[in-house]
Amino acid sequence: MRPDLDQLQEFYAGRDGLRTAQLLATITVPAVRKGPGQRLLALGYPAPILKGMRPKTLERLAMVMPAAQGGHRWPRRGSENCAVISHDVELPFAAAMFDQALLVHALEFSNSKKLLRELWRVLAPAGEIVLIVPNRTGLWTHFEATPFGQGYPYGRRELTQILRDAMFEPVAWKNALVAPPVRGLRWLDRPLTRIFPGFGGIHFVLARKTDGMAPAAVGRARAVRATAPAQALSIPD
Repeated sequence: MRPDLDQLQEFYAGRDGLRTAQLLATITVPAVRKGPGQRLLALGYPAPILKGMRPKTLERLAMVMPAAQGGHRWPRRGSENCAVISHDVELPFAAAMFDQALLVHALEFSNSKKLLRELWRVLAPAGEIVLIVPNRTGLWTHFEATPFGQGYPYGRRELTQILRDAMFEPVAWKNALVAPPVRGLRWLDRPLTRIFPGFGGIHFVLARKTDGMAPAAVGRARAVRATAPAQALSIPD
């Protein structure tokens, strides 16, 4: 079940939510392309992670909050609003409008195949998706008080196959949030991440758009010998 806007805001306004957003930002923000020629689509509820990002630093920045979730103005301050409420599998954009898409609290609450195909459509050639989704083997999936304990969690192999089926190739992978979201145990996150990196509560994936065609093996060339003399081509008058 998808959490609504009030639930998401309540979690990220609390102490655990603030720490979670800061940790995820340290992983995610470096992977986000920046510069006057970059075009970013943010989908789901990535606002806490993108806190402090200025839309004017990019050529285009759009934040799509799913209609089933609800949304709010973003950024909260300033005259420019980059947020829109829309169906996540029917994005209101033309093809190849973005260079990157950032998904937070999105894939696990949607039809993954339709959503990824729609993202493939709106991304430019060699465009990328930056994806944060719950990890099936992580402890966070058992704590429904957090947004990462809701929705459909993914195993690494399953998520890799879903991405490849939608013509995205993973190029970077990381897990985070190993310690359970229990007060008094969060200090264990860093040491546990070093010991059990595969048991993080979330998958962080950077995947690149492909054309879905695998390169064919190149065989050795072989000369072709004529078996009969060539005949002149007769052209009728």
